[in-house]
Amino acid sequence: MTDYQAVNDTVLDLYGEGRYSEALDVVDAAAERFPDRSADLAYQAACLLAVTGRPADALARLVAAETNGDWWHPRLLLEDGDLAEVREQPGFGALLERSTVRSDVAQAEVTAPLVEAPDDPHGLLVVLHGADQTAAEAFARWRAALDAGFVLVAVESSQRNTPSYRSWPDPVIGDRDVARAYRALPEGYDGLPLVVAGFSAGGRQALRWALAGAPGRPNAFVVVAPAVSPDRLPDPVEAVARGCTGVVLLGDSDDDVGPDAEASYRRLRTRGWTCGWSGCPGWGTSTRPTSVRGCGGSSRPRA
Repeated sequence: MTDYQAVNDTVLDLYGEGRYSEALDVVDAAAERFPDRSADLAYQAACLLAVTGRPADALARLVAAETNGDWWHPRLLLEDGDLAEVREQPGFGALLERSTVRSDVAQAEVTAPLVEAPDDPHGLLVVLHGADQTAAEAFARWRAALDAGFVLVAVESSQRNTPSYRSWPDPVIGDRDVARAYRALPEGYDGLPLVVAGFSAGGRQALRWALAGAPGRPNAFVVVAPAVSPDRLPDPVEAVARGCTGVVLLGDSDDDVGPDAEASYRRLRTRGWTCGWSGCPGWGTSTRPTSVRGCGGSSRPRA
């Protein structure tokens, strides 16, 4: 967990407890420490100001950040219930318009995948980062695959909520990002057995990729704490016919994505897909280790 993520968790905990003024103090104190997260912090501050009955101040905080170059995906500004009264303030429409222009430009930016190969590769592992992470972070966490003889590829999502927050909310755009990265791989890698992997939101996208079977016809998958619900998964019939298999890794203390991940696993099993489950003692979405090595113990969700 990064220092910023620790601050963010503290803010969310205080928010959940209704301690809005304390949460705002934490956000304000973090501004100087994390200048690269100014858009995220301004957004948090605006929400906290709004829920304490200060919508004009909330809008002013957003406008000040936007003036300095920040932006937010329009769904954040238009769909967050905390900002309902902010949307009624004079000047909100102009802010939304300016922010959306910047957001649209940012969504169109393409980041090349990170690629590294061992001397004599016998497989290809493509990994997808989690929400509020980057391809570089995912690459570092999965580096052990190089020692196992895999070409390691980390793909970065083009979908951004703010200048520094990436995730995989739209699966169709995620499919496009994955396909573009796969097509950009050096010649010859497409003939290697393909394993797809991911964490949290990236795990959901990787699972979708394994089920769809394209690009590259994945042979197997490894997903860690996938943020997925049964209704967001395609039918596994094609993956079953292809012989694709894999494993879901989930912490036994993960009460964030755990219930939906277990329900998704059960659905896939009942539809005939052979995939495994490994329970990792002490893991949670925020307490995961820095790599996937050493996941001890195994369990299967109760039927």
